[in-house]
Amino acid sequence: MIKSAVIRFVAILSLVWIGVSSASATFPGEFETEEFDFTVPVALESRVNFWKKVYTQYSTQHAIIHDQDNLDIIYDVVYLGDKPLSSRARHRKLKPHVRKFQRTLRKLARVKNRVNLTPEEERILQMVQKNFIKASRNIRSQLGQRDRFEEGLRKSGLYMKEIKRIFREVGVPEELAILPHVESSFQLGAYSSAGAAGIWQFTRSTGRLYMNVGYEVDERRDPIIAAYAAAKLLKYNYKQLQSWPLAITAYNHGVNGMKRAKRRHGDDIVKIIDNYRSRRFGFASKNFFSEFMAALEVSKYPRQYFPGVVMHEPFEFLEISIDDYVHISTLEKYFEMNREQIAEYNPSLRRPVISGKKRIPRNYGFKAPVNRDLNLNELYASIPESLKFDKQVRVRWYTVRRGDTLSTIARRHRTSVWRLKEMNMIRGHRIYKGQVLEIPGKAYKRGTTRVVRVEHPKPDWGLVVIPDDLETIQYRVRRRDTLTRIARNYGVHVSVLAKMNTMENPHSLRPGQRIKVPKPGTDFKLQLASAVATKESQTETPKMEVQMSGVQSDENTVVASTTEPLQKNPEMEKVLSNLAGVFQINKNRHAFRPVKFVSDNEEDYRMGLIKIDFDETLSHVADWARLSVRELRQLNNLRRRGSRIHVNQSIKVPFRRTTPEEFERKRQEYHKAIQEDFFGNYQVEKVVARKLKKGETLWEICNNIYSIPFWLLSNYNPDTDINTVSAGASINIPILTDKPS
Repeated sequence: MIKSAVIRFVAILSLVWIGVSSASATFPGEFETEEFDFTVPVALESRVNFWKKVYTQYSTQHAIIHDQDNLDIIYDVVYLGDKPLSSRARHRKLKPHVRKFQRTLRKLARVKNRVNLTPEEERILQMVQKNFIKASRNIRSQLGQRDRFEEGLRKSGLYMKEIKRIFREVGVPEELAILPHVESSFQLGAYSSAGAAGIWQFTRSTGRLYMNVGYEVDERRDPIIAAYAAAKLLKYNYKQLQSWPLAITAYNHGVNGMKRAKRRHGDDIVKIIDNYRSRRFGFASKNFFSEFMAALEVSKYPRQYFPGVVMHEPFEFLEISIDDYVHISTLEKYFEMNREQIAEYNPSLRRPVISGKKRIPRNYGFKAPVNRDLNLNELYASIPESLKFDKQVRVRWYTVRRGDTLSTIARRHRTSVWRLKEMNMIRGHRIYKGQVLEIPGKAYKRGTTRVVRVEHPKPDWGLVVIPDDLETIQYRVRRRDTLTRIARNYGVHVSVLAKMNTMENPHSLRPGQRIKVPKPGTDFKLQLASAVATKESQTETPKMEVQMSGVQSDENTVVASTTEPLQKNPEMEKVLSNLAGVFQINKNRHAFRPVKFVSDNEEDYRMGLIKIDFDETLSHVADWARLSVRELRQLNNLRRRGSRIHVNQSIKVPFRRTTPEEFERKRQEYHKAIQEDFFGNYQVEKVVARKLKKGETLWEICNNIYSIPFWLLSNYNPDTDINTVSAGASINIPILTDKPS
C-alpha cells in the first residue's frame, strides 16, 4: 500500500514508527506521570548559572578554566583564536594556563604567611579558601557554546513544534523536548566517539530497542523518528525511577546506574550529585540535569539571551512508503530529485544507500519536498517493474585477521590493492584486526579466464617481456604520484612500468622525474619469459600470452589472466604444474568464516561457536541468528539473573533458522557500519604509549581520559588481552582528532 500526504515537520506517525511498534505497547497508559514544575533547586543554582554562562556568554573560541566540583570557581577564560582547533591542539594551548594555576594552588598550600601574596594569588585564595592540593587536581576546562547554542535555536524551529506534540502524545512533559540543545545543539550529523548519533545522541545498543539501526538505514539520524524513541525512553526511565530529575539524568547515565544511586541516597537529585560515587558517574553525568535546566531557561527566552535570533520555518515534506527495493538513481529520475535532496530529506539513509552501493529498503518511509505539484503515488507507479526488486544487493565482506595486509587480502579475493583502498576509503596502507572491508566484485568472467598469481620476495619484473616495437612517451612525475597511480591512469599493470624503466624499487619515484609510459591508445600483449615459464622444458607447450592492460594489483604481485579457456587442456595443465613454486593458482575464493562448528550436535542443523566481539550483545546475536535471547541464554547456561557476556566469550549459536553465511553477513555489516560512522567523523592523529597505573581501568582510559571506543583501543593493541591487562602493562593509545568536513 502506498500512501502520501502533506506533512508539517514529519508525517504519517504510524508508518514512521512501524519499526518500534512492539516496544510501544509497553508504555501508553501504563501510569500517570507526576507534574514537575521544572524550577531550579536552590542547591543547584550555581551549577545552572555556570551552564547558562557556557551557553550564552562564551563561544567555542573561548575555554573556561574552572574547578570541576565547585563551578563558582572560575580561574580564567582563555581566548583560543578565530580558527577552530582540534581537541588535541586545544589541550596543548590550555596546558600552560592549567599548570600556572596548579603551581599557584600548591604554593598557597605551602605558604603560611600570606601577607606578601600577589593580587592574582590573593584572588585565587579568596575563591578557593581551603583544600588547595585537592583544588589543584580538580582543575578542568570547558569549551564555550554560545555560537553553537544560537545556531541550535535556529535549527530547532524545523522540528520543535512536532517534537513537543510527540512528547505530549507519548505522555511526557513537553519541556523535555529541549534535550537536543544539551546533547547536540540540534546538529543532525552529530556523532560522538562513543558511537552516539543524531540530535538525540542514541547509542546503537539503546537506539535499536526503539528504532531500525542497520547498515542501510539508521533511524537515530532522523530527528522525528528518534524523538519518539527519546520520549519512550524518558517515560521508561520515569517508570523505573519515579522522579523526573532522575529520569533526565538517566538519559545520560543509564537507568540502572540511577537505580543504584537512588538506593544509596534516595530520590533527591542534589544529594545524589553531591554524594554518589561511581567511576561512571563522572562530570558529564553529575552535571546533566543542571545543563538541562540551563538550556530550558535559555530556550524559553531566546531573544533575551540572543537578540535578533530567528527560528527556521517548520520542515514540510511529502512521504510515501516504498513497497520494493529500489536503487537511489531510480528515484532520482522518477521523483525528479538529486542525490543531495534525497539525503537532506531522508537523513536516516546511510552512505551505502546514498552512494548507490545498496538499494533503498522495502517499506521505507521516503520523504520528498512539498513545494512541488507532484503526486508521489503516480510517480512511483510509473517506475517500471524491472527497476523494482524483491531483494537487497548482496555485498561481499572480509574481516581483517592478524597478519593480514592489503596485498594478501587483494590476492586472496582476486582484486587489487587500489580497488580495496578506493572502495573502503583507506588512506595509506594501514589496516587493523577486526576491520570489515568490502570486497570488490570479480574482475573476470567465470568460465573464460583463469587467474594466476606470480609472487616474488622482492620486486623483480624479470618474468615480464616488453615488446620491442612498443611505442612510449615521457611522463613527468608529479607530487603525490605513485607508480600504481600512473599505471592505472595509462591502463597498464604496474609491473609494465617497473620493467620499462628498469626500476629496482618501484617506491623511489620523485617529483620531476621523467619515466617511460605506453603511448595512450596502444593495444599490446605481454609475454611471460618462456624460459622461466617452462623451466626450460623440452616439451612443446602452448605459448602463454598475458593481457596486462586493465589489470590492477600491488607492486609485489603480478596478476595474469590467461587467454586459455577453463575447460581441461592437458598441455596447459602440464605447464601450470611445472610452474609450482612460481605461480600460485587460487581456484577457490576464500571467505571469512569466524564461526566454528560443534561436532557433537546430533540435530538436523549445524551448531556454531562464535567469540563475542566488541559492541556485540546477546540481543545482536539473537537477531542475526533469528532466535530469541531466551533461547541463547538457555543454550549457553546464562540463566542466572544479571549474567552478562564479555568480549572473547564463546557462545553457541544454532543455525536452524538462518545460514552461517547470512549470520556472518549481518554481523559484518553491523561492525562495518560502526567503523564507517566512526572514521567518517574522527581520524587518528598519532599513537602514544602509556603504562597502566595501579587502580586505573581501561574503562577510565577510554571514557574519562582519551574518549576512544574499546574496539579501537583493542585494534591498536593486538597482542594484549583487553580483559586481563594489569597495572604496569604498556598499551598503545590512538589519539583522535575531528575529521575535517
